[in-house]
Amino acid sequence: MSSLLISLTHFCDKHGPKLLVVTQCAKSAEECEKLLLPNYPSDSYCDSCHISFPTDEESKSIRSTIGERYYVSTHYSAVRYQYLTALVKKIFSEETVSYDGSPLLFYDHARGLNLAMGFKLEDPHARGNERRYCLVLTVDLRERAPAMEIISKHWKFISGAFENMIDYIKQQRRAELVRVMQQGQVQGTSNFSSMVSGTYLRGNNLKIPKNITELTNDRLLFVRIHKWNAFILDRLGGQLD
Repeated sequence: MSSLLISLTHFCDKHGPKLLVVTQCAKSAEECEKLLLPNYPSDSYCDSCHISFPTDEESKSIRSTIGERYYVSTHYSAVRYQYLTALVKKIFSEETVSYDGSPLLFYDHARGLNLAMGFKLEDPHARGNERRYCLVLTVDLRERAPAMEIISKHWKFISGAFENMIDYIKQQRRAELVRVMQQGQVQGTSNFSSMVSGTYLRGNNLKIPKNITELTNDRLLFVRIHKWNAFILDRLGGQLD
C-alpha cells in the first residue's frame, strides 16, 4: 500500500471535523480489496458529511486503475481510520486552519507530512453563511527527509492541481447560487449579499445540512475528485517505487 493519500475534509455544522473522501493507492488486487468499504448504514451522518455517487447512493467506495496501480476512494479509510481521524481534527484546529486557498505544510511523527489547502463555499443555510473544506495530501512516512523530497520536487504540480480542483468547485458553487436566485427560490433577494445581510453577527438559526454535490449541483463531483486524486497520486507514486 502506498504511503501517499489525498483527502477532502469538511467541518460539519452538526458533527464537527469529518472526512468526506480519501483516495489511496494499492499495488495489487489483494491490497485494493482491503481498501474497499462494504455498504453500511449512514444514519450517523448528515447530508453535509457523507459521500455520494450518482449510480449507487448506498455505495461508499469507487475504484479505478492507471497502468498497474489501483486507486480507491472511500468515505473513510478502513486501514488508516484512527490516523485520518486525528489528522482531520488537527487540520480544523484553531492554530492550523486556513481557508484562503494558501497551502499549509505541517509535519509530526504521528501524522506524517501534510500539505493542506482550505477553502470556503458560501451558503446562507450554514453557520456563518459558509461551509469549510480542506484538501490534504499526506505522505505517511515517519522519516521527514524522503517525505520533504517528494513535496519539494513536486510543489508546483501539487499546489497547482489543488488550486484547479478548488477553483472548479467554487465556480460550480457560484453558478448554482446564480441559478437559485434566478429561479426565485430565495424570496425577496437579488444577490447573495442581500440573502445573508446582517445574519453573520446574529447567527444563523436555519442551519440545513447540504452535501457538497448539492451545493455545486454536480452529482458527479465525487467521481471527478476520485479521478483528480488518482491522477495526482499516480504522478507522485513513481518516487516511492
